[in-house]
Amino acid sequence: MLQARLRYMARLSTKSYIEFVNDLLKRAESEGMNYHDQMVQIALILTQFKVPFPRIIELMHTASELVWRRKPRIGEIEGIVGWVGQNEGVGGKHEFKRPSKQIRRNQDIIDEWRSKGSVKALMARSSAIPDKSEVILKELFEQDSLLHLSPDIFRDHIKTLDEWIAEDLTNMQYLCPCSFKDRQHGRLAKNVLHRKYVVFETDDLPEDWDGQAGLIERLSQEQQLILICWSGRASLHAWFRVNGDVKLIEKFENLAITLSGDPAVIRRPAQMVRFPWGKNTKTGNQQQVIYFQPNG
Repeated sequence: MLQARLRYMARLSTKSYIEFVNDLLKRAESEGMNYHDQMVQIALILTQFKVPFPRIIELMHTASELVWRRKPRIGEIEGIVGWVGQNEGVGGKHEFKRPSKQIRRNQDIIDEWRSKGSVKALMARSSAIPDKSEVILKELFEQDSLLHLSPDIFRDHIKTLDEWIAEDLTNMQYLCPCSFKDRQHGRLAKNVLHRKYVVFETDDLPEDWDGQAGLIERLSQEQQLILICWSGRASLHAWFRVNGDVKLIEKFENLAITLSGDPAVIRRPAQMVRFPWGKNTKTGNQQQVIYFQPNG
């Protein structure tokens, strides 16, 4: 493994990324690699050469104009580059590592807890819910916390909480449930400073509000339930406070995935989730907060 890594680094030092991309395109033609996989590989190569993410997106859009067999879907390139950014650094470069073993959903446990759920009962236990996003953010984060907020999936701006609150947050759709080290490195896993929350969401029980509430109830027995935000579509985003050691967080993540939680949301500290009181641009619905208990 070490020898292979050294050989790879030696190749990086003697080749430009243009040569690597050309090699990839030749291999794609000979091996029949699909278009999506090619884009992922190209994004990974450009990342290895420290090309800034906005520049990677620009280069890939320019290259896509020359491809006749398929055009990228709206947001596809940005999504691929975002995925690469989320996984860059995973595996030892920071404290948020991949789990030691793969965890699978357990339908028996899911069925047991979904049958016990009541979204009305859950909502009845909430504290008074602020009707402004700014008030909620102040409860969730410190004033000088560096946060990522965005009205869409294409932007990568990081500012302090105070700076964000000074702006108009009406059109925000997403945020990251973590704070970051600096502004320059953007929404990367390696730039995460502190993971204060894990967000649970499942796509397996669309609009089954009582069923989703039952799964959230089970998770609330392990960590403090702080916030539930409706996605504006078919799911609830439940925020749990996970201040603690990495092993306890991983144990909680494993349970959440067992209960059909989306691993992309649960495992990745910098994954974007729905912004409280934001607007879902696909449905036009407001992302309502239905539960708020900042003190647990």
